[in-house]
Amino acid sequence: MKKWFAFLALLCVALFLTACGDGGGTQGSQGPTAPGGELPSEEVLYEIADIAVDVVNPYLTATITLGNWPPDTAPAAELALFDGFRDIMRRQFPNVTVVPAFFSYTLTSYLPMALGGTAPNLFQPPFTDPQLLINQGLVADVTDALAEFGLLEKFSPAYVDLLGHDGRLFGLPRDGYVLGMHINVDLFREAGLVDEEGLPLIPTTLQEVAEKGRIIREETGAAGLVFPASETFGGWLFTNIAWNFGATGEHAMQYQDANGNWRANFTSPPMVEALYFMRALRWDYDILNADATTTDWAGSHNILGTGRAAMNFAANDAVAEPTAGRGLPVDSFALVPFPAGPVNAYALTGGTAFMFAPQTTHDQAIAILHFLEIIGVLPVITDDTVAAMRAGAISARDRGVPVLPPIPAWADEDFIAQQRAIANEFSNVDMRLFNDFFDSLVDGRVALRGEEPMFTQQMYRDLTAAIQRIITRENADVFTALQQAEDRFQEFLDDMVNR
Repeated sequence: MKKWFAFLALLCVALFLTACGDGGGTQGSQGPTAPGGELPSEEVLYEIADIAVDVVNPYLTATITLGNWPPDTAPAAELALFDGFRDIMRRQFPNVTVVPAFFSYTLTSYLPMALGGTAPNLFQPPFTDPQLLINQGLVADVTDALAEFGLLEKFSPAYVDLLGHDGRLFGLPRDGYVLGMHINVDLFREAGLVDEEGLPLIPTTLQEVAEKGRIIREETGAAGLVFPASETFGGWLFTNIAWNFGATGEHAMQYQDANGNWRANFTSPPMVEALYFMRALRWDYDILNADATTTDWAGSHNILGTGRAAMNFAANDAVAEPTAGRGLPVDSFALVPFPAGPVNAYALTGGTAFMFAPQTTHDQAIAILHFLEIIGVLPVITDDTVAAMRAGAISARDRGVPVLPPIPAWADEDFIAQQRAIANEFSNVDMRLFNDFFDSLVDGRVALRGEEPMFTQQMYRDLTAAIQRIITRENADVFTALQQAEDRFQEFLDDMVNR
C-alpha cells in the first residue's frame, strides 16, 4: 500500500496558514475565543502521514457540504487535522469536492434551511429529533448507501428504531452519551471536600449536591452548581432530577389516555417535590450561579471551566468543553455519576446522529460515508481508519481534552475494542476521577433512561419557564408554575398530536 509521506509537507503549509489566521470570533455568546498557534504534534503528523492516498474511486462525482466541520474558533490543531482529512479525501476521490460548513444544529435553525434547500448535506441532530425530521420529510433516505458500506448489520436495534421508518434508514449514530456531573476538582480541594488521597468527596445524592454545594459557596465564594436555565436547557436537566424524585410510571410526565391521546402530567407529587428542590437550591442553599436564567449550555461549561462553579450536570460527550474549551486542566476535572434522588437513580441516555439534508443524492451520501470512514468514526477497522482514530486521540490529548473510553454507538465488538484500546493507550487522566461514572453504567448504581417520547424540546422549553419563575421569585408558587407549564404543553400536544 502506498503511504502518504508527501502529505507531511502539504500539512505543514496548511498549519502555517492556519496559524497565521487571526483566530478571532467567539462560538456562542459565552463561548471561548479560539486559541491560536496550537499545531498538531509530531505524533499526529506521523499517524496522518501513514494514511494511504491511492485513488479509491476516480468516477464518484459529488460536492458535499459537511456540517460536522470544526468552527473557525476551534483550535488551529483541530482545524489543520480536518484540513488534512479533506486533502486525503481529495486524493482518494479526485472528483469529490468537500465544502466545510460548520453547523451548530438546532431544530429551529435547521427547519428553514431544510425547506429552502440550503441545509448542509451532513448535520448532527440529537436523538430527540430524528423521528420528527423523518416524519416531516426533512431528511434523506440513505438506506442504500449504508447497505453499500455494509453498515446495516452493525446497527443496534435501538438505533434502527430511532433512525428508521418503514424499513428504511435516514441516518446513523455518531456517539452516545450518559448524563452525569462534571466536577471542578480545584474548588472541591479549596473547600476541603477531599479524602486522604486528595480525591474529591463526590456527592452521590441530590441532597448531597445541595449540602456540599453550600460548603463550596461558603468556603470559596463560587457557585456550588451551575444550572443553565435558559431556552430548553433547564427543562432538559430538570427531567432527570424529576425522574429521581419519582416522576416515572404512574407519575410519568407524559402518558397516553384510554383514547390514545397524549397527556402532560407536570403536577404530580414527585414533580412538585422536584421543583421544590430546585427552589431550595436557589433560596435555601444559595448554590446556583447568579445568571442561571441567561446561562446556556456553552455558558455552563464556561462557568465550570473558569472556576466560577464546582458542579455541572453534563455528559461524557462534553468533556472537551470545560477543559480544552475553557482551560481547566484535565487533572482538575472529574466526570461522576448523576446523583440519586429520594426515589430513583436514573441517568438520561441519548446521543447524536449523523443525518442528511433532504436534497442529498445517493452519490453525495456515498461520498459523505467515505469521509466519515477516513476520519475514523465508522465501524470499519483498517490500517488507515486505525491511524485516523489514533490521530484523533493524540490530537485530543495534546489539546487538553480528557481521552476516555467511548460509550459504544455500534453493535460491533471489534470496533468497540479498538476504540477502547486507543483510549487506554493515549489516556491523559487519573481514571480514579472517572471510574465511578463508567462503573455505574454496569454495576446497577444508575438505570439508564431515554428521553420522554413526545416533542421533548417543547416540553423542556415549558419546564424551563417554570424553573425560571421559581428561581427568580422567592415567593413564587411551585404548583402554579408547574400547572402553567402543563397547560402550555398540553395545548401544544393537542395541536400537534391529538388531532
